[in-house]
Amino acid sequence: MAQPRKSKTKTKRSESSAAAFTYTNRRGDIYYLHEGQTKTGKPRYFFARTCRAGALASVPEGFEVTESINAVVSLRRIKPGCDPIPAADLRVVESELGRHRHLRYHRAQAEDGEIQIYAPDTSPELYEDPAGFGLMPFASARQRVLTQLMARTRYSPVMKFVREGGPYAVMRMTYRGKGGWSWPLGSGTIAVLAKQFIGPIGTEAFFELY
Repeated sequence: MAQPRKSKTKTKRSESSAAAFTYTNRRGDIYYLHEGQTKTGKPRYFFARTCRAGALASVPEGFEVTESINAVVSLRRIKPGCDPIPAADLRVVESELGRHRHLRYHRAQAEDGEIQIYAPDTSPELYEDPAGFGLMPFASARQRVLTQLMARTRYSPVMKFVREGGPYAVMRMTYRGKGGWSWPLGSGTIAVLAKQFIGPIGTEAFFELY
């Protein structure tokens, strides 16, 4: 993913698109940072696909750029004293996803004291199997379409690990009634929980996790 370009002057107004702060998301879409106003006159920051009046040359002090799992770009205020998820813990979850072939297109993302696992809303396997997608017999063509598909696909959360100081609590997404997150299914180290609960994702055993 391309890195955002920053100006040396904080919150300086841009006079042209070339000087505006830009961010390129995972889909390759370029967004320009702008400043507007709320109804009460307070500053409101937003990203747009085109550069127009109100474009900024840099990220305002105390804010940071974020990109959601579905490539939505936004600006948020940096939370003071926030205890981020250790990178090693996220790698544990990603490694466990990689151990299961049926989860190879699932994604994990850490944010706000949680590690969430997301499932793609499409079926990338169709483009890997020539028998399942006979119109594209060549591997190079299938790979090209698969890359384009994964860049544009949307993801939905299926499981999360919530950090509680030291240990984690694991919850899964439920789909009865209004749905939503379950109560904690277990707690412990991320290594133990990942090995116990990630494998059932995408199988019938997932709905038996209580």
